[in-house]
Amino acid sequence: MTMYDLRSALQDDPWQAMNEALGKKTWRLRGPGWSALCVQEKRRVGSYLYVPYGPVCASQAALTEAVRAIAALARTQRAWWVRVEPRPPVLSPHDNLTSWRETMVRASFHRAAHDHQPAHTRLIDVSRPGEDILADATGSIRTIHRNHHKKGLAVRRSTHPDDVTILTSFLTRTTQEQGIRPRSHAYLMAAAQTLMPRGAATLYTTWNNDEPLCATLVYDSPTQRLFAHSAMPREHRQLRPNQPLIATALLDAHDRGTRTADLFGIAPPDQPEHPWNGFTQFKRSFGGHDITHLGTWEHALVPAVTTIQERRTRTARKKP
Repeated sequence: MTMYDLRSALQDDPWQAMNEALGKKTWRLRGPGWSALCVQEKRRVGSYLYVPYGPVCASQAALTEAVRAIAALARTQRAWWVRVEPRPPVLSPHDNLTSWRETMVRASFHRAAHDHQPAHTRLIDVSRPGEDILADATGSIRTIHRNHHKKGLAVRRSTHPDDVTILTSFLTRTTQEQGIRPRSHAYLMAAAQTLMPRGAATLYTTWNNDEPLCATLVYDSPTQRLFAHSAMPREHRQLRPNQPLIATALLDAHDRGTRTADLFGIAPPDQPEHPWNGFTQFKRSFGGHDITHLGTWEHALVPAVTTIQERRTRTARKKP
């Protein structure tokens, strides 16, 4: 049975350093069978304590203790609410987390109106030999990866922070073309400058001669590679530069001893009209399994926040 390692880079020490470089206060909490990197986020109405893709808990008992400790820390910092995304350290595609959800409800947490990090994602086991990783991809992916150099394409890797401007320039164009809001240039540069020297981030790009066609920034923990940010201008799609890029990054993840690749975000399984369905099918073409996490949960520490969050949840449920 495939078991996926869920210990994300978002709970690793370099991620803590990156948030501190952005001027945020952070705390590392630990207890028997659990750990949590907590980040203070400030808003106009007050601050909250956020645990990205965490706490990581080995059991439901550890989860109960973890969220209690996180809420206690939040009170000492006079935070208005707590936002967590609990997960076990490993997960099978067939595991049912219903009992974990019941634990969160008993701890007085409720599902957020919107997930902060994707609750649905595609995971690939990259602990296997490279030929087995490629064998799970579609035949067209394998052919493109094998022959991309014949079309004049070359995949490059970079751990030089300044090269992230390739990605941010593509993201700016994507914002104009598709109306989405990616992370800012300042945020991604801070991530690159902090994570790359620590071996926790790599920029992958596909080039045609001297022109970059697409870019992907991955974040690495010792056991997981997260495909965090990607962009490709529309005019480059015909050359299909993303396919050899992702295949190369998956094989590199295996070479560095990584266990799991997280393709980071797919459409919910019960929403065939979801706007993410197009790139969801693209991600599935590389193999792996769909995984549903617990999602984002919140616990209000100030009565006014409870009212605001309940109103947002009701509004989100009314949307089609």
